[in-house]
Amino acid sequence: MKSLIRSLPVAACLMASAVTGQQADPLRAHPVLFRDEVFTIRAVDRVYDLHRTRPVTTLAIEHRDWPGNWFGLWLPETLYEEDKIVWSNFTKTERTQRWTTEANRSLSWRRQTERFELTTRLTPDATNNALWITHTFRNTSNAPLRKLTTQTCFHMVDAPQFISTYGQRIWAKLDGEWISTDRVDRQVSPDPRRVIFVRRGIRPVPEIVKHLDFLSAELLNVADHPLIIAEAFGGQGAVGIGQRDFRHIVNNNDSILRCIHSEPKPIATLEPGAETVQEGLIIFDRGDHVALLKRWERLVSQRWREPKSTGGN
Repeated sequence: MKSLIRSLPVAACLMASAVTGQQADPLRAHPVLFRDEVFTIRAVDRVYDLHRTRPVTTLAIEHRDWPGNWFGLWLPETLYEEDKIVWSNFTKTERTQRWTTEANRSLSWRRQTERFELTTRLTPDATNNALWITHTFRNTSNAPLRKLTTQTCFHMVDAPQFISTYGQRIWAKLDGEWISTDRVDRQVSPDPRRVIFVRRGIRPVPEIVKHLDFLSAELLNVADHPLIIAEAFGGQGAVGIGQRDFRHIVNNNDSILRCIHSEPKPIATLEPGAETVQEGLIIFDRGDHVALLKRWERLVSQRWREPKSTGGN
């Protein structure tokens, strides 16, 4: 309920702006980190009700075509090594990030751990209505590192035109068919709002795996495409996120976040001194999920010509 109340002023700002010509949205009080003809991005330290009770850094993204809708990005939300959390924005340690703008106008954040360095970049691409994501891992230790990976959260609780209460406008390719996620059996999840679809071939036999630390479940449905899409009302816009080499996709449709995830396969092994990259893409389109998918295929065929495998499960 708190998130619904928080979202209402955003919609109200649209109405006020139309009448007065002024921007009353409180998020605009934060300094601009990046701006071009399509995207305006701010780094905002804020809380999220029960999810984040202390401030965490959110990249608040506004697109020219949907003013007043703020797309939140935790990039990354979590870092893992061998299935253990190395850093996250929900632990008791440092949660905020210091983002910088590089000479090529990419936004970057670096994190040095005891065994590796991570450099995360978000590169706006106004020409293609896209945001390119790279996570570059460098092994700074004297031993091989295993199962390095990231988790990224793209949320729309402050993008009221894209909120889909029952998942009826959240689209994914499941069991070989593009469907909205309200058509799957969400009730088998400990929290029906939170569902996970694992990539075909990852699990020897598809099964329901329930997670009780953060109530959710991996469902029987298998994912056949890295892209998960949120469609605006009436198909008048769509946004999706996908990884170059994905392991699973997620929809956490609770009222606090309204988020979609496409998560990469872990890096199987990284030798001392070596570097490797996980790549992702956020893409927008003025049309529906079908129009966005077509643009995705054109973009990734140009940018990601060769399949990339990081190994691991």
